[in-house]
Amino acid sequence: MIHLTLIIVDFLTGLLAAGAWALASAGGAIAALVGGGLLGASLFRKWRQKG
Repeated sequence: MIHLTLIIVDFLTGLLAAGAWALASAGGAIAALVGGGLLGASLFRKWRQKG
């Protein structure tokens, strides 16, 4: 019985870790996209003001 609870706990921690990692990587990708978009928009505005 103890072995089963250990397996369940191990499985849950693994699941949590995988979920956190997926969230972190997705958040990083979204942050990179948003940052790139903002950077591009500001550069585009500066370029248009010059013209």
